[in-house]
Amino acid sequence: MDNKVVEIKGRKFVIRKFDARTGSFMLFKVMGIIGPILAGLDLDKIMDKVNTGGIAATDLKGLNIAEIVTGLSSLSESDYNYIYDKCLRVCFEDLDAGPAQVLNNNGKYGVIGLENDAATTLALIAHTLIFNLTSFFDGSPLSSLAGGILGMK
Repeated sequence: MDNKVVEIKGRKFVIRKFDARTGSFMLFKVMGIIGPILAGLDLDKIMDKVNTGGIAATDLKGLNIAEIVTGLSSLSESDYNYIYDKCLRVCFEDLDAGPAQVLNNNGKYGVIGLENDAATTLALIAHTLIFNLTSFFDGSPLSSLAGGILGMK
């Protein structure tokens, strides 16, 4: 599957795959951020949950939120901007006139209203990362964990 359609706040977006270089680099960046979070997880226990029907949001209650926030807050501005730009450049709003790139290559927004909508842009980034990176974990408990986290409200 080369793209995924998501609806956020009544708007329909198409998320495309990263090119191979961006995808593999993004994997390293994201793993560097979430590595400390994963260190405390019992992957055998998660795999058992996966094999017996999946992971519910309540199964994720053992995540150390302070550790997650610390990992995210240590992200440099340049790393954040890289992730933000790369993610939003593979997102397109599905408009009647055709697809419009959310963030153009020159860094300007290509659709109306997202330049001041942090919630929608962060949701697009999360969907983009999950869509692009879960294939690296096919067959592993991490793919179900990522799906469970994204499914949480």
